[in-house]
Amino acid sequence: MRRNAVRTAVACLAAIGLNATRVSAQGFSVYEHDACAMGRAGAGVAAPCAGGSAIFFNPAGIVTGERNRWNVSFGVTMIPPRGSFTDSVSGLTTDLVHSTIPVPNVYVTRQIGTKLAVGVGVFAPYGLTTEWPAGFMGHFLSYKATIKGLYLQPTIAFRPTPRIQLGFGLDIVRAAVELHQYVELSSQNTTTPGVTFAMLGVPVGTPFADARLHGTGNAIGAHFGIIVKPTESISLGARYLTGVTIEGKGYAGFSAVPTGIVLPAGNPLRLPGGTPLDAVLASQFTTGRLVGQTVAATIPFPSQLVLGAAVQVTPALRVLADVQMTNWKKFEYLPLTLGVIGADTLWEDYKNTTGYRAAVEYAVSPRLNLRGGFLRHSAAAPDYTVTPLLPEAARSEFVFGAGYQVNSGIRVDLAYQVIKQADRHGRVIDTPTRGANVNQGLYKFSANLFGASVAFGF
Repeated sequence: MRRNAVRTAVACLAAIGLNATRVSAQGFSVYEHDACAMGRAGAGVAAPCAGGSAIFFNPAGIVTGERNRWNVSFGVTMIPPRGSFTDSVSGLTTDLVHSTIPVPNVYVTRQIGTKLAVGVGVFAPYGLTTEWPAGFMGHFLSYKATIKGLYLQPTIAFRPTPRIQLGFGLDIVRAAVELHQYVELSSQNTTTPGVTFAMLGVPVGTPFADARLHGTGNAIGAHFGIIVKPTESISLGARYLTGVTIEGKGYAGFSAVPTGIVLPAGNPLRLPGGTPLDAVLASQFTTGRLVGQTVAATIPFPSQLVLGAAVQVTPALRVLADVQMTNWKKFEYLPLTLGVIGADTLWEDYKNTTGYRAAVEYAVSPRLNLRGGFLRHSAAAPDYTVTPLLPEAARSEFVFGAGYQVNSGIRVDLAYQVIKQADRHGRVIDTPTRGANVNQGLYKFSANLFGASVAFGF
């Protein structure tokens, strides 16, 4: 039973690396960490929003020049993923279980004089929840996955000249994952050499074990930013978030799923006819390979490089544009070691992606700002790694937002984002051969996101 059990657990810990929920291989990358920036489609590396979210969007931007001022902001983005899989043969469509995922963010900054600022931010740039009905044909790869990646980033920024700002952040990363999937029986080897359970008459697609994994991991990374203002109306910016390697550790548990199968007389196991198959399998969960066991894995998270510009066209109108490059090629394979089953490797073979963001911001009045934007990015996963765990594809997204200055110390921002992901063929079964294209149906995905944040200055 070694091969499928190993791949089951490999796919489980693979989820840590997917954040590891957008996640945009871009599907598990989350970029909506402040409603003001979200209303700009995430564009703003050259001119981050006030209130502290520059800690993520460009650490250099926390310097505002306002001596001894505090800025504190809180926000949340609600992400309700919607999707389906349509089998190419039967035409049967299965929908994702509806859920709404809250992604919080908190930022605190302190201006020290006019040239120096410090701050700390808490945000979740990688995360994912996908859940399919238990009867879904892809449940041997995944029927529920939850990944949470939390970044704590102390930050410092300095303005050496009136036109240059520099920033640095230290990222303390904590990742956690929970994944559930079934283990298929017919392809497993019995204790008799050369005999599989299919030879006993077990139908293909028979589950006999429910695999569950809980894991956590930690890492340290860094975040660099720069903003240059060649003129009063033009700003250029760049930020670089380093990649990190998660040293993941956790626990894999397996529980029996009754098959209800009875062995016929004259079976290859030489057991009496009428013997329940579940009784034969029971020892696997007590003294065999599917006992509870430890899991360890080394999982890479990709780096991000973002370049952008902002132009103040008129006193009321600003135009922003960013280009984001993510090093998903680092997410090539996931080595895994289970305490009892042993070692195996899951190949993902992701490729680097590029995203484009553009937005406008218009000051209707000194208190009210309206925003709108568009973004598009490519897909990272090759065809053969598009699975129920993360059926990602290229995306186009549209966003609208508004900000209102309640008084000199309080600002409220709201944003609404529509995600349109391209339909993409994928698979619902395991593939033992790297690069084997066994795609079986069409995945569809969309989401309507809502973000809200409030910032306090004093």
